[in-house]
Amino acid sequence: MLRPRIYPEMMGKALVLEAEPFITMVDDDEPWAEGLFFTVCVGLLVGIARVIGGLLTTATMPPTDVMLEAILRGMRQAGLLDGGGVLSISETIVRQDWHFLATMLGVAGGWLRLYILVAAPFLLVVQWLLVGGVGYVAARQMGGRGSFSQTLGATALIAAPSALYVVSIAPFASVSGLLLFAWGLLITYRALEVAQDLPWQKAAVAAVIPLLVQLLILLPASIWFLHWLLQGGAV
Repeated sequence: MLRPRIYPEMMGKALVLEAEPFITMVDDDEPWAEGLFFTVCVGLLVGIARVIGGLLTTATMPPTDVMLEAILRGMRQAGLLDGGGVLSISETIVRQDWHFLATMLGVAGGWLRLYILVAAPFLLVVQWLLVGGVGYVAARQMGGRGSFSQTLGATALIAAPSALYVVSIAPFASVSGLLLFAWGLLITYRALEVAQDLPWQKAAVAAVIPLLVQLLILLPASIWFLHWLLQGGAV
């Protein structure tokens, strides 16, 4: 049963690790469906805030093309552009990367800024499925008794800290990604403890395993992404 009206209250209680919102998700008729809807709602909220923030930021800054030319001038003066040195980089690559980064930051013009409306919910859903799936397997190995659907319902609340990204509606405002990551870990622990009826010690261990899996995925992905940027976004 979808109950978006109580989502703000659930998020507030989940952020302070109260058991009530986790129990509500576990006891839902379709925990996984409620979890999916909750995650998408938070993602859309974040996406809308980022789009509005991007518009306001763009209004307070010079055009992106002007900023790019200023960056290129500074790099030329520093000998970092097509200079043949160890740290030099191609101007073509800088131009390609600039347009990509402007899109990611929501300050690109046109319809490209709407990309974040799709990206934010999608990334949150991927994270939720990864944490819920790995956490379920780990918790069951430690004696957990909850179902996969119940685990997905409870772990959907890891999206709650991401709602703090709404501060990005203000130009140049941001939230610490490390803080949200740690907060998500605590919520994962609480979700597995409630959904799988585990002692806190086992729930804590089970919550760390999805974290390790995420790090194993993010490390090579980050290396590949850096290489991709240095190649100018070439496939």
